[in-house]
Amino acid sequence: MGDFTGIHKTTAGKLLKQGIIAIGHLFPQYIHLPQTEEDQHNAKGDFLNISNFPRVIGAIDCTHIKIQSPGGDNAEVYRNRKGYFSLNCQVTCSAKLKIIDLVCRWPGSAHDSNIFENSALKIRMQNGDMGNGV
Repeated sequence: MGDFTGIHKTTAGKLLKQGIIAIGHLFPQYIHLPQTEEDQHNAKGDFLNISNFPRVIGAIDCTHIKIQSPGGDNAEVYRNRKGYFSLNCQVTCSAKLKIIDLVCRWPGSAHDSNIFENSALKIRMQNGDMGNGV
């Protein structure tokens, strides 16, 4: 970023960190699962209308975000099966392609199913917070 804007690398890093923190504070306001029964009903209706899938509240998948080697003793856990360093991020979206859940803290070697098994989303689904939604 610094190269493109003509500012020093250190300054760019500090500004990037401040920007990420500011966006992080907005996370709960914009990224959340359907909270009310009406929201859940609407989400199910949206998926039913576009794909004829009943009871679906969100579509989930993981993607690898490439990073530089973090170094240290545990660096290799960030190397994914394709051989590069990454974070494996789980994203759930609505039928309208709005991100409704995001988990981006697992190293690249983590399997998608392991991320879901240890997610708050799974716990909420098991607790019945999403009614009969899937």
